[in-house]
Amino acid sequence: MIQSQQTLVQSVRDLGLQFLDNDVNITGHDCVSSVVLPDGSTFWIFGDTLEGPFETVRYHPLVDVLSNTGCIVPMQNLSDGVRGFSYLKAPDGRRPRQLVQFLPHESRAEHRLWAVHGVCVGRYLYLYYHKITMDPVLDVFEAFEINGMGIARADLADMQFERLRAPDGKYEFWKGDQPGLGVFIQEIEDYVYLWGSLDKAMYLARVRPEQIEDLAAYEYLVQAPTFRRPDLAPRWSSTFELSAPLFGNVPNEMSASFNHHLGAFISLTTFEREDKLVIRSAPRITGPWCEPEVFYRPLKTKPDSLFNAGKEHPEFARQDGKIIYMTFIDSSVYVPHLLEITLH
Repeated sequence: MIQSQQTLVQSVRDLGLQFLDNDVNITGHDCVSSVVLPDGSTFWIFGDTLEGPFETVRYHPLVDVLSNTGCIVPMQNLSDGVRGFSYLKAPDGRRPRQLVQFLPHESRAEHRLWAVHGVCVGRYLYLYYHKITMDPVLDVFEAFEINGMGIARADLADMQFERLRAPDGKYEFWKGDQPGLGVFIQEIEDYVYLWGSLDKAMYLARVRPEQIEDLAAYEYLVQAPTFRRPDLAPRWSSTFELSAPLFGNVPNEMSASFNHHLGAFISLTTFEREDKLVIRSAPRITGPWCEPEVFYRPLKTKPDSLFNAGKEHPEFARQDGKIIYMTFIDSSVYVPHLLEITLH
């Protein structure tokens, strides 16, 4: 691939930390994704959710920490931040509710269920989540094993999530040696497209919406155009191959959406876990994707700050996509940080 010849970002405005003014004592979140609901509102998905005071999530005991939560956010102008939202709560109304529940044999001290992104199909909301096994001693940011990616389904009427079983009877549809498909999802025409990360490289799959629960119905991009070979036609297969990574240097979470202002797809991510936020563009979702443009370098809160969970919330774009919004996480603060980005 070659470097983009024109910078895409004109300016960036830091809108600060979000979701701290809440009624359930939430003081920290990882992962921040959003899904448009049929009624026009949005559902925001979070990973590990901290309640009450803490110094740092690094080396923090997570046994009592909810590993996924969510809230309803009405469509709104985000130029002053996320002002209106309502968390899904436990029956007593005092705590946020964990959406994807642990099974009896799973240990909260050893496992996490990190819901990453989702999609609405008919009357259901599907969440894709990582099953994680942690090292009980080492830093959670540096040492954990990804067991695979599962799918949970909820009726939109009650938002009670059920973990679906894969054809082998287990709950991981894609195992730890396969891409964690579902870290970002977008419905385009007749397909749901799912991005997945493996060894920091991003791969793409697709499925018909009505077949989303059928693992055999998923197709994987195994050939894609590049800047060196723009003549290559996208080719899909029922079997995944490591032959068509679209770009790399992504620590799992990302976004990829069509931007009407640019007339192209854009992807927003962190670069590795460094203090760099980057944007890439492509004429089609299958590529070719340009080299990353570093458009913002957040200040480190502490010398050992790591950055992750960088992604766009494309449904909140303004001026036909000229102004877009992105969140990311600083490991030393562990609260969603919101940026307003103006494109050229």
